[in-house]
Amino acid sequence: MQYLPSTFFGVPFIHPFKRNLQAGSMVAIYGVVLPGADRFVLNLQTGPNDGDDIALHLSFRFPEGLVVLNTLQGGGWQHEQRHHSLPVAHGQHFQMLVYVQHDSFKIAFNGQHFADFHHRMPLEMISHVGAEGEVHVNNVTGVRLPYEPDNVVNSPPIPLVMNSGPIFPGRLIRIRGTVPHDAYRFTINLMDGPDHEHNDIPFHASVRPNSSEFLVELNSQRNGGWQNGHQIRPCPIRPGQAFEMLVLVDMDNYKIAFNGQHFAEFAHRFPIESVNYFRIDGSVNISKVSFEGHRRDSAFDFIPVPPPANDYFHPHAYEAVGNHFVFANPYPTF
Repeated sequence: MQYLPSTFFGVPFIHPFKRNLQAGSMVAIYGVVLPGADRFVLNLQTGPNDGDDIALHLSFRFPEGLVVLNTLQGGGWQHEQRHHSLPVAHGQHFQMLVYVQHDSFKIAFNGQHFADFHHRMPLEMISHVGAEGEVHVNNVTGVRLPYEPDNVVNSPPIPLVMNSGPIFPGRLIRIRGTVPHDAYRFTINLMDGPDHEHNDIPFHASVRPNSSEFLVELNSQRNGGWQNGHQIRPCPIRPGQAFEMLVLVDMDNYKIAFNGQHFAEFAHRFPIESVNYFRIDGSVNISKVSFEGHRRDSAFDFIPVPPPANDYFHPHAYEAVGNHFVFANPYPTF
């Protein structure tokens, strides 16, 4: 088979991680399948040489309409795990996520869970990523894990006003609570000071689950005046419902999700560094607020471009839904 060059990486390629993988790590591979491709391969392996062990091998076989997962150890292939569906198509851009857990890899494509593959060798041995075949690989990125939330409040009284700590790309705000049956609205504010009436509010979410409006409005306040608001219907939560709201800080915007589903984006109107306070007010019962996450961190030394700007790239955006995992943003754009 003729190996065609990729847009940014020559294929076949093998490149090292800055650090070996561990439980909690996540790797994203962005690429495009060549038109008319018969086969391509993506590997997580233990070294740069032919014959090195391969902990996770994915072989995409278009004529057969399947993906084969396997492990190469000591020069021999182990038992194949076959999936008789292809999560990618000819000419299609894709995002592959590998979420490393203690017992398995969880693999997703373009926001949809695809497969679990149980570990067959120690995670700590994995040091390289590789690709070969009829595919362009545009980018490979990772996040630094594990981590613990560094700013947590449990069952606070409402209104809640708290110091948010540093805000940066990769920061995730997780809000868990319930909506009272008689709720009219509640608000989430990221502010540049503790006084919501006089300080600027770079991010304001007004959640209105009442039957007369049933919407969410996103806005910002500058010098005491509200700016252009964005009203989004329908409201993703209802009176009497438990919810989890995520606000992910990205380079260009805030990304909002409710109950594991991407909801909206709100472009930055202030420098994100100006935010230092957080406020919740209104008709809501809050069980937990946590500020989580590290600054975006490449797992590699050779990243030529940043990942697509509107992807959730945060470990806890890869949420449990039943027995499967899905990426919180089901609408990646390339």
